[in-house]
Amino acid sequence: MADTASPTTPDFEEQVARIRRMNVETQKFVEEGLKLAAEARKLNRDATIAPYTALFTAFTAGAAVVGAVAALLKLYGP
Repeated sequence: MADTASPTTPDFEEQVARIRRMNVETQKFVEEGLKLAAEARKLNRDATIAPYTALFTAFTAGAAVVGAVAALLKLYGP
């Protein structure tokens, strides 16, 4: 009975501390994975929207050019 370890021995406490450290590290890895997944979703969404954004920008620039030409024709035209 003398060599039976009680739950408060330094070896037991060290094992509990090691397990807690491992749990904290695991939680950090899980959080990092969630952040990476969210970033991947954002990049995927941006890649999906990018062609429409470029198209909208081109139409806006075209409308500005047409408006400028119409204004110049109105000022200097017949």
